[in-house]
Amino acid sequence: MIAVIGGFLCALILSFVRVNGRLMPLPPGLLLGAGLAGAEPAGVVGGIVLAACLGTAPDFYAPLVALAYWTVTRVLTLTRGTCGPAARLTVFLLCGAAAMPLHALYGTKEVLYGLVSFVVTVLSGLCFARVFRLTRTAGKQRPVSETDQVFTALSIGMLLISISDVTFSGWSLSVMLTVALAAAAVHIRGFFGAAAGILWTLMLTLYRSCDATLIGSAALGSLLGAAGSRRGKPIVAGAFVLSGLLFGTYRMRVPFSLDAQNLLCGLLLYLLIPRAWLDAAKLCTDEPARLRKAAFETVTRGERRASAELERMGKLLSGFSGTFRVPFEEEDALVRWTIQGALNVCGGCERFKQCWKDGEAMRKAVIRLAAEAEEDRRVSPAEPIDADCPHASALCASVLLSYRQALSRNAVCRRADRQAEFVNRQFEGAGEALCAGAAQMRSRFRGRESGEKRIADRLISSGFSVGSVDLYAAGDTEIVSVSLREPPLNARNAVKREAERACGFPLRNIRTTEDGDSVTFLFERDAKLHASARVFRMRSDGAVSGDATGECRVPGGRVCFALSDGMGRGGAARTESESAIRLLFRLQRAGIRRELICENVNRMLLAQNESETYATLDAVSIDLNTGDAEFLKYGAPPCFLVRGGRVKSIEGEALPCGILAEATPSVIRLRLRKDDRLILCSDGVQDALPEGTAHAIAALNEPDPAESGRRLLAHAARNGIADDMTVMVIRVA
Repeated sequence: MIAVIGGFLCALILSFVRVNGRLMPLPPGLLLGAGLAGAEPAGVVGGIVLAACLGTAPDFYAPLVALAYWTVTRVLTLTRGTCGPAARLTVFLLCGAAAMPLHALYGTKEVLYGLVSFVVTVLSGLCFARVFRLTRTAGKQRPVSETDQVFTALSIGMLLISISDVTFSGWSLSVMLTVALAAAAVHIRGFFGAAAGILWTLMLTLYRSCDATLIGSAALGSLLGAAGSRRGKPIVAGAFVLSGLLFGTYRMRVPFSLDAQNLLCGLLLYLLIPRAWLDAAKLCTDEPARLRKAAFETVTRGERRASAELERMGKLLSGFSGTFRVPFEEEDALVRWTIQGALNVCGGCERFKQCWKDGEAMRKAVIRLAAEAEEDRRVSPAEPIDADCPHASALCASVLLSYRQALSRNAVCRRADRQAEFVNRQFEGAGEALCAGAAQMRSRFRGRESGEKRIADRLISSGFSVGSVDLYAAGDTEIVSVSLREPPLNARNAVKREAERACGFPLRNIRTTEDGDSVTFLFERDAKLHASARVFRMRSDGAVSGDATGECRVPGGRVCFALSDGMGRGGAARTESESAIRLLFRLQRAGIRRELICENVNRMLLAQNESETYATLDAVSIDLNTGDAEFLKYGAPPCFLVRGGRVKSIEGEALPCGILAEATPSVIRLRLRKDDRLILCSDGVQDALPEGTAHAIAALNEPDPAESGRRLLAHAARNGIADDMTVMVIRVA
């Protein structure tokens, strides 16, 4: 029913387009198009007949052809069961040719107009057929080919000239709609849409014999709008306003011209079109945009599935925590084993019942006997144990042996329990890290797709070869990842600058990764504080210093600085110190919580070392959003906070990494402020300063962070270089 009513209304509207004031070429074309597309033509036939009756000049040709075509195709359908497009086209051509002599009733000249009208009818019918087929597949997400877009543009042009008579006091509905549709086409397809807008104004100008300025102003506005269509509706509308001003839009009440009222009303209609509709049309007509959208949706679905799997695995690993611990009672085993040792001797004695008459007292006496023997104290059997018992020595030996076996068993169980707790903590930590990664993968902020496109377009316009751009959120911080193919040297600052302009907020570089010919820059929204480090070192001997330093920036506004001193000197010591820092940073990036990081750095370094080597580790992790700092010290000497000219020592007592599995670091927390300075020194520096490092730093009183580190190292070197010397100066700004 909707198709019938729509066909009826379209036929009435198209009937306003007449050749020689009488002939209607477009409604029969609409009928042919509906027939070729397999649509119901009854409404179109009714519209043609009614339009012919309402016309001031009679037109028998169009309704006669329509009725004859509809009757013949209906008969063929009923008799043969089908009537294909080729048969419908043949029937229409025959009906049109058969009715052609009707034009001779009005004169010889009408025959020529009739031939022209018939050609226009056939061409418009082929055009309408493509549009009918397109509308029938509109809801199936089928991409619209450029050929279909051309036929659609021609059909829209026909509808525009059919309503060109609708005017009021200089207002022209066709001109206003032409401006609105041209601006929308430019927004959707750029220069291809500009060509469509020019086509519509050309058709309107030729049909209505309008002023040529209509074509010029619309063409200039379409081309200017196409050049800036990526920047949104205001730019497109501004382009049409500028073009109208150049062609005289100050004129009012000029029919069929792009005067002020028609231009502004048309642009208002364009601005009222919802952005979602324009984006949907762009996806249907722009194949690259549709492919980008499909790729984005595919990646998003993949991320959702991957995040769900990560979260499932994380919960599974967290569920494993606690399953490897077997609880045991130390005191219960100690008592049972010791009493059993006593019973092994007393069980065969004839005085058993007399000695064990008071069982509780006998158990206490046996436990005290075992404890005294274990502590190498003099053993004195107490009541109810008879000191003159011939089995007293055997009893003491058996009790002591059982007691020691119970102690050994408890030690083994405690060690196994500690190992089980360690495994449980690792499962729990790994599960938390996977769940955090899943949450990060699911995180999105509004405008991600448009933001990625905006950054990519800006980088491309700046001459970069962009591989990919990705936006996501880590907690409350936005992350921007940019991959470039064959970037120029020192491209980081330029990429950061362009990405900041596209995002609208400042960024800071977290990490830069090179992979063959491509480089990936990872940025995040800049934090309130900045932290940077300068390192100064001197070697005692050899070509390699045993000290290592590093810097790790973690998404979420955190940065970690570390200094490690390997045991000894040279390459072996450097390997140890670099391993400690590498393990620390690897765990930091994995999102493991701090307690597990401290434990795993030591255990993993211990597991990697085949020889008995170790390394000190002095690390500070700073939250740049709050200023909270956490110092992690494994056997490291004190570090120093310089604030307002005063020096504060930060110390912690702990064993170095890689010695004992149970070694734990010292953790010190404090809040940093802007313009604070942290100074980390290796043992070689502090051992070379007899007056103390804090005193030396205060005595130097150097405001420049870089110069303070250089002068401190030179001051320590004056006393001789007995060990590798390294100074790391961290400035908070």
